[in-house]
Amino acid sequence: MSKIKVLIIDDEKLLVKSTLLALNCYDFETFSALDGPQGLQKAVEIVPEIILLDIMMPGMDGWEVLKKLKESPQTARIPVIIFTAKEYSNGYALALKQGAIDYIAKPFELEELVRMLTMHVLQGDKNAA
Repeated sequence: MSKIKVLIIDDEKLLVKSTLLALNCYDFETFSALDGPQGLQKAVEIVPEIILLDIMMPGMDGWEVLKKLKESPQTARIPVIIFTAKEYSNGYALALKQGAIDYIAKPFELEELVRMLTMHVLQGDKNAA
């Protein structure tokens, strides 16, 4: 099986760097963008299997990025997991309503994140067959 391509869109540089390094150890192919516009551009360029998307970013927040991803024919089918430090009381339900497939709060357990990424990508492969 080829490496799963993951795009992380998050403005927290240290968190992005550490998450990229950790996921690389689990044999993911990782990419990052530090803001919404760059994330949208990279999503079109690399067409990742899955996106981890932060909500609280300056300028274009994650909800706006998610809306634009889902509106574009080039990126609409890419699954998005909301990846945020802000705990919403209804975060999971809100994420699903906006078009995401899952929600994980920071700080997170690496094994949980790896399991979630792998599960959703493999589910997508089965659904595409």
